[in-house]
Amino acid sequence: MAPLKLRTQLFLANLVIVVTLIGCLLFLVHLILREEVGHQVRKGTEASVRAFETVERQREQQLSSAAALLADLPPLKSLMTTEHALTIQDASTTFWQLAHSDLFVLVTPDKKVVALHGSDPGWSKEAVEQNLSHTIERGEKTSWWADSDRLYWVFVRPVTVGAGANQRLVGLLAVGYEVDASIASQLSSIVGNQIALTTGDHVIASTLLRADEAALQHIIRSGQIYTGTAPMQVTLATEKYTLASMVLRASPGPEIRCFVLMPMASVDIFLQRLNRIIYFLGGLAVLAGALLFIFLARAITRPLDELVGGVRALANDDYDYSISPSGSDEIAQLSTAFSQMRSKLLASQHQRIEAERLTALARAASSISHDLRHYLAAIVANAEFLYEADSLGNINKAEVYGEIQTASSQMTDLIDSLREISSQRSTLHREQASLSQVACRSIDAIHSKPEFRRTRVVSNIPPDLEGMFDPQKLERAFFNLILNSCEATNPETAEIVMNARLTESSLEIRVRDNGLGIPESIRETLFDPFVSFGKPNGTGVGLAIVSKVISDHGGTVGVEQTSEQGTVVLMKLPRSLVVAHSRTTSVSS
Repeated sequence: MAPLKLRTQLFLANLVIVVTLIGCLLFLVHLILREEVGHQVRKGTEASVRAFETVERQREQQLSSAAALLADLPPLKSLMTTEHALTIQDASTTFWQLAHSDLFVLVTPDKKVVALHGSDPGWSKEAVEQNLSHTIERGEKTSWWADSDRLYWVFVRPVTVGAGANQRLVGLLAVGYEVDASIASQLSSIVGNQIALTTGDHVIASTLLRADEAALQHIIRSGQIYTGTAPMQVTLATEKYTLASMVLRASPGPEIRCFVLMPMASVDIFLQRLNRIIYFLGGLAVLAGALLFIFLARAITRPLDELVGGVRALANDDYDYSISPSGSDEIAQLSTAFSQMRSKLLASQHQRIEAERLTALARAASSISHDLRHYLAAIVANAEFLYEADSLGNINKAEVYGEIQTASSQMTDLIDSLREISSQRSTLHREQASLSQVACRSIDAIHSKPEFRRTRVVSNIPPDLEGMFDPQKLERAFFNLILNSCEATNPETAEIVMNARLTESSLEIRVRDNGLGIPESIRETLFDPFVSFGKPNGTGVGLAIVSKVISDHGGTVGVEQTSEQGTVVLMKLPRSLVVAHSRTTSVSS
């Protein structure tokens, strides 16, 4: 994976920072707003509870006053003084109707029920006496009575006759009003939320839908509702509510409790809309920050891009690439320093090239002059032998002449080599020839040298592999390549092998030796003219001639592999040069 650009790295880093900061900020805002909404909901629920308590007190005062007025009626007092239960039961019907109550009870001073009227036939004298006993024990004038899954709000007042010291208690009056769905609806309209009244774990009156009422009753029975004063959230069948409760009667008997439920649908809709707004604003802020940073990053990194382009151009030896110092002071200074460095490198490069050229020319001239002097000395010496042949007597003139001819031929070959590598044109004389014979002639030329007569050089090139090429120049290329391998190996243990094989696109010729490998310092310039290493009299033109000959034939040459165990040089010639091939050629090296 390619490394990211500096601009991209800066963009991603700042994008992560911006997203993190904006995300944290928006998340904090979201929590604060959600907490504030929850606080307002709790306050609203608590306000509804307080409103219910206020309404309860007001209604209690109203109904309590009505019960007190009723207990103070003279006919009722007279009726109670009869102390006759049947008479009181029959005559009290008028007073029950006057009270418009759902429960009307008259009790003797010893707490015996003498009159009982009610809309619920399920009330019994025993149940009334039990509830009244609990009310009197607690000293209450107002109480909540529950019986047969019904709830009554009961007001108890004494019935007395006489005044002052002669005042006497003749009985008690209990007037009760059933709390049903209609009463719950009235309370709900006042407090602005849903109402549910329960006795124990049973909902006896509510303004909820049937499904929600059943769900609430199930939750109460399962003990999932916290009965403290703090509001809590519950999810019923059709909606989610914030719920608060207050105890109307703790004990004895079933606990009577009022639940105030605030619907959360509108609150949830508000929170969803708030979330969408927060997400939109967050995305907009990130997008705006990204666009702003892209603009700033381009302005900041543009000088760096130019500097990088200059460095790449310099790496590719392009000294004409110009950059103009710009940007911040540090980047401008860096650009100026780079321009100065490039100018110095260019001057140093020119000096190095000129020095290397002069050194190479001096080395080549020294080597060539040495070889030429050697050949000329041989020619002069043998010419003197021929000149003094008559006086010297036993001189084989043919042998002397042969040595002169050999020295002259070697001088000619050296001059031809120099002319070959300096020529820019291809001067090939193509003819059909056997590649194996060309290789064998080059090997024979190697073995003609005294120092390489015992060097093992083997050709595995098939004898039927023929092609259209210049056999003399190809022979010179093979000779120079094998000679280079011989010079790089120990003559006693040297083993040089030539192989050839055809591929779909080329003819591959490999020369393998078991020398110590090519030094790393000259691997890249091995086939350049005048490059030599470790040869006292090397001119550095042998491998350059190999490269020139192979290139003129349309091929390539290079080092396929090299190590301390040996070197393999690969020559590739176009397959189109092959004109005859009687059998498949594939020789492994």
